[in-house]
Amino acid sequence: MNRHFDIELKKLKEKVFRMGLLVEKAIENATSALLHRDSVKAQEVLKGDQEINLYEIEIDELGHELIALHQPAAVDLRLITMVLKITNDLERMGDQAVNIAEKALVINQEPPLKPYQDLPEMAAAVRQMVRDALDAFMTADPDKAKAILERDDFIDRINDKIYDEIQKILEQKSQHIRTGVSLIMVAHNFERVADLATNIAEDVIYVKKGIDVRHHIRERRTGDNFQEQV
Repeated sequence: MNRHFDIELKKLKEKVFRMGLLVEKAIENATSALLHRDSVKAQEVLKGDQEINLYEIEIDELGHELIALHQPAAVDLRLITMVLKITNDLERMGDQAVNIAEKALVINQEPPLKPYQDLPEMAAAVRQMVRDALDAFMTADPDKAKAILERDDFIDRINDKIYDEIQKILEQKSQHIRTGVSLIMVAHNFERVADLATNIAEDVIYVKKGIDVRHHIRERRTGDNFQEQV
Protein backbone atom coordinates (compact mmCIF):
# COMPACT_ATOMS: atom_id res chain seq x y z
CA MET A 1 0.00 0.00 0.00
CA ASN A 2 2.86 2.38 0.86
CA ARG A 3 4.39 1.81 -2.57
CA HIS A 4 1.09 2.63 -4.25
CA PHE A 5 0.68 5.72 -2.05
CA ASP A 6 4.16 6.98 -2.98
CA ILE A 7 3.39 6.55 -6.70
CA GLU A 8 0.10 8.44 -6.37
CA LEU A 9 1.75 11.18 -4.32
CA LYS A 10 4.40 11.61 -7.01
CA LYS A 11 1.66 11.77 -9.64
CA LEU A 12 -0.07 14.47 -7.58
CA LYS A 13 3.07 16.61 -7.46
CA GLU A 14 3.65 16.17 -11.18
CA LYS A 15 0.12 17.36 -11.91
CA VAL A 16 0.76 20.46 -9.83
CA PHE A 17 3.95 21.12 -11.78
CA ARG A 18 2.16 20.77 -15.14
CA MET A 19 -0.58 23.08 -13.92
CA GLY A 20 2.10 25.53 -12.85
CA LEU A 21 3.65 25.48 -16.32
CA LEU A 22 0.28 26.36 -17.83
CA VAL A 23 -0.06 29.25 -15.42
CA GLU A 24 3.46 30.45 -16.26
CA LYS A 25 2.57 30.38 -19.95
CA ALA A 26 -0.66 32.27 -19.31
CA ILE A 27 1.25 35.00 -17.47
CA GLU A 28 3.84 35.13 -20.26
CA ASN A 29 1.17 35.46 -22.95
CA ALA A 30 -0.76 38.06 -20.96
CA THR A 31 2.44 40.07 -20.54
CA SER A 32 3.19 39.85 -24.26
CA ALA A 33 -0.38 40.88 -25.07
CA LEU A 34 0.10 44.01 -22.98
CA LEU A 35 3.67 45.05 -23.74
CA HIS A 36 3.59 44.21 -27.45
CA ARG A 37 -0.07 45.11 -28.03
CA ASP A 38 -0.66 41.54 -29.18
CA SER A 39 -4.37 40.81 -28.89
CA VAL A 40 -3.91 37.30 -30.31
CA LYS A 41 -1.87 36.40 -27.23
CA ALA A 42 -4.61 37.85 -25.06
CA GLN A 43 -7.17 35.57 -26.68
CA GLU A 44 -4.88 32.58 -26.08
CA VAL A 45 -4.92 33.35 -22.37
CA LEU A 46 -8.70 33.50 -22.30
CA LYS A 47 -9.04 30.23 -24.18
CA GLY A 48 -6.47 28.42 -22.03
CA ASP A 49 -7.99 29.28 -18.67
CA GLN A 50 -10.38 26.33 -18.75
CA GLU A 51 -7.49 23.86 -18.89
CA ILE A 52 -6.01 25.39 -15.75
CA ASN A 53 -9.37 25.08 -14.01
CA LEU A 54 -9.64 21.42 -15.00
CA TYR A 55 -6.23 20.71 -13.50
CA GLU A 56 -7.38 22.22 -10.23
CA ILE A 57 -10.39 19.89 -10.17
CA GLU A 58 -8.27 16.81 -11.01
CA ILE A 59 -5.69 17.59 -8.35
CA ASP A 60 -8.34 18.33 -5.75
CA GLU A 61 -10.07 15.00 -6.43
CA LEU A 62 -6.83 13.01 -6.35
CA GLY A 63 -5.63 14.71 -3.18
CA HIS A 64 -8.83 14.03 -1.26
CA GLU A 65 -8.87 10.47 -2.58
CA LEU A 66 -5.36 9.88 -1.20
CA ILE A 67 -6.40 11.22 2.20
CA ALA A 68 -9.56 9.08 2.31
CA LEU A 69 -7.98 5.83 1.12
CA HIS A 70 -4.58 5.93 2.81
CA GLN A 71 -5.07 8.12 5.87
CA PRO A 72 -1.51 9.43 5.53
CA ALA A 73 0.74 10.22 8.48
CA ALA A 74 1.26 13.78 9.64
CA VAL A 75 4.11 14.68 7.26
CA ASP A 76 2.39 13.32 4.16
CA LEU A 77 -0.95 14.77 5.21
CA ARG A 78 0.69 18.18 5.57
CA LEU A 79 2.17 17.81 2.08
CA ILE A 80 -1.17 16.88 0.51
CA THR A 81 -2.89 19.74 2.30
CA MET A 82 -0.22 22.09 0.94
CA VAL A 83 -0.73 20.73 -2.58
CA LEU A 84 -4.45 21.44 -2.41
CA LYS A 85 -3.74 24.99 -1.24
CA ILE A 86 -1.10 25.55 -3.92
CA THR A 87 -3.45 24.48 -6.71
CA ASN A 88 -5.93 27.05 -5.48
CA ASP A 89 -3.20 29.70 -5.56
CA LEU A 90 -2.21 28.62 -9.09
CA GLU A 91 -5.82 28.79 -10.27
CA ARG A 92 -6.07 32.31 -8.87
CA MET A 93 -2.86 33.21 -10.70
CA GLY A 94 -4.52 31.99 -13.87
CA ASP A 95 -7.46 34.26 -13.13
CA GLN A 96 -5.09 37.20 -12.72
CA ALA A 97 -3.51 36.38 -16.09
CA VAL A 98 -7.00 36.44 -17.60
CA ASN A 99 -7.62 39.83 -16.01
CA ILE A 100 -4.38 41.18 -17.51
CA ALA A 101 -5.29 39.76 -20.93
CA GLU A 102 -8.74 41.34 -20.78
CA LYS A 103 -7.24 44.70 -19.84
CA ALA A 104 -4.72 44.34 -22.69
CA LEU A 105 -7.59 43.95 -25.14
CA VAL A 106 -8.97 47.26 -23.88
CA ILE A 107 -5.63 49.06 -23.80
CA ASN A 108 -4.67 47.84 -27.28
CA GLN A 109 -7.64 49.71 -28.75
CA GLU A 110 -6.42 53.02 -27.34
CA PRO A 111 -3.40 55.22 -28.12
CA PRO A 112 -0.44 54.42 -25.81
CA LEU A 113 -0.58 56.46 -22.62
CA LYS A 114 3.17 56.46 -21.98
CA PRO A 115 6.24 54.34 -22.77
CA TYR A 116 6.28 51.28 -20.56
CA GLN A 117 9.12 51.56 -18.07
CA ASP A 118 8.25 49.87 -14.80
CA LEU A 119 5.66 47.36 -16.04
CA PRO A 120 8.15 45.21 -18.01
CA GLU A 121 10.44 45.02 -14.97
CA MET A 122 7.50 44.21 -12.73
CA ALA A 123 6.17 41.53 -15.07
CA ALA A 124 9.59 39.86 -15.42
CA ALA A 125 10.12 39.85 -11.66
CA VAL A 126 6.68 38.37 -11.02
CA ARG A 127 7.15 35.63 -13.62
CA GLN A 128 10.48 34.73 -11.98
CA MET A 129 8.79 34.53 -8.58
CA VAL A 130 6.21 32.11 -9.98
CA ARG A 131 8.91 29.96 -11.58
CA ASP A 132 10.98 29.91 -8.40
CA ALA A 133 7.93 29.09 -6.29
CA LEU A 134 7.25 26.04 -8.45
CA ASP A 135 10.89 24.99 -8.27
CA ALA A 136 10.92 25.43 -4.49
CA PHE A 137 7.82 23.26 -4.23
CA MET A 138 9.13 20.48 -6.48
CA THR A 139 12.55 20.36 -4.78
CA ALA A 140 11.26 21.14 -1.26
CA ASP A 141 13.83 23.93 -1.05
CA PRO A 142 13.09 26.31 1.85
CA ASP A 143 16.05 28.56 0.97
CA LYS A 144 14.67 29.27 -2.48
CA ALA A 145 11.26 29.80 -0.90
CA LYS A 146 12.70 32.29 1.60
CA ALA A 147 14.29 34.29 -1.26
CA ILE A 148 10.83 34.65 -2.83
CA LEU A 149 9.44 36.20 0.34
CA GLU A 150 12.19 38.79 0.27
CA ARG A 151 11.23 39.91 -3.25
CA ASP A 152 7.58 40.62 -2.51
CA ASP A 153 8.25 44.09 -1.08
CA PHE A 154 10.04 45.03 -4.31
CA ILE A 155 6.89 44.23 -6.29
CA ASP A 156 4.78 46.26 -3.87
CA ARG A 157 7.04 49.27 -4.36
CA ILE A 158 6.80 49.07 -8.15
CA ASN A 159 3.02 48.77 -7.92
CA ASP A 160 2.86 51.93 -5.79
CA LYS A 161 5.20 53.75 -8.17
CA ILE A 162 3.11 52.86 -11.22
CA TYR A 163 -0.06 54.01 -9.47
CA ASP A 164 1.47 57.36 -8.56
CA GLU A 165 2.92 57.93 -12.05
CA ILE A 166 -0.31 57.15 -13.87
CA GLN A 167 -2.37 59.21 -11.46
CA LYS A 168 -0.17 62.24 -12.21
CA ILE A 169 -0.50 61.66 -15.96
CA LEU A 170 -4.29 61.47 -15.71
CA GLU A 171 -4.39 64.75 -13.85
CA GLN A 172 -2.99 66.32 -17.03
CA LYS A 173 -4.57 64.02 -19.62
CA SER A 174 -8.00 63.08 -18.35
CA GLN A 175 -9.04 61.91 -21.82
CA HIS A 176 -6.88 58.83 -21.24
CA ILE A 177 -8.78 57.75 -18.15
CA ARG A 178 -9.81 54.39 -19.64
CA THR A 179 -6.23 53.40 -20.47
CA GLY A 180 -4.85 54.78 -17.23
CA VAL A 181 -7.29 52.93 -15.01
CA SER A 182 -6.68 49.72 -16.95
CA LEU A 183 -2.91 50.04 -16.47
CA ILE A 184 -3.34 50.61 -12.74
CA MET A 185 -5.47 47.46 -12.56
CA VAL A 186 -2.90 45.50 -14.57
CA ALA A 187 -0.16 46.49 -12.11
CA HIS A 188 -2.43 45.37 -9.28
CA ASN A 189 -2.99 42.03 -11.06
CA PHE A 190 0.76 41.46 -11.28
CA GLU A 191 1.08 42.38 -7.61
CA ARG A 192 -1.57 39.80 -6.74
CA VAL A 193 0.32 37.11 -8.68
CA ALA A 194 3.40 37.96 -6.63
CA ASP A 195 1.35 37.60 -3.43
CA LEU A 196 0.15 34.17 -4.56
CA ALA A 197 3.71 33.07 -5.39
CA THR A 198 4.64 34.22 -1.89
CA ASN A 199 1.84 32.05 -0.49
CA ILE A 200 3.37 29.01 -2.17
CA ALA A 201 6.80 29.89 -0.79
CA GLU A 202 5.35 30.20 2.71
CA ASP A 203 3.74 26.78 2.37
CA VAL A 204 7.04 25.21 1.28
CA ILE A 205 8.76 26.62 4.36
CA TYR A 206 5.95 25.39 6.59
CA VAL A 207 5.99 21.83 5.24
CA LYS A 208 9.78 21.57 5.26
CA LYS A 209 10.56 23.43 8.48
CA GLY A 210 7.27 23.40 10.37
CA ILE A 211 7.46 27.19 10.69
CA ASP A 212 4.50 29.43 9.87
CA VAL A 213 5.83 32.64 8.30
CA ARG A 214 2.49 34.04 7.18
CA HIS A 215 1.30 37.53 8.11
CA HIS A 216 4.84 38.75 8.90
CA ILE A 217 5.21 36.35 11.82
CA ARG A 218 8.97 36.60 11.35
CA GLU A 219 8.79 40.28 12.29
CA ARG A 220 7.12 39.40 15.59
CA ARG A 221 9.70 36.77 16.54
CA THR A 222 13.16 37.57 17.80
CA GLY A 223 16.41 35.70 18.11
CA ASP A 224 18.90 34.15 15.71
CA ASN A 225 17.46 30.69 16.22
CA PHE A 226 14.32 31.50 14.27
CA GLN A 227 16.28 33.09 11.39
CA GLU A 228 18.52 30.03 11.22
CA GLN A 229 15.52 27.70 11.04
CA VAL A 230 14.05 29.60 8.09
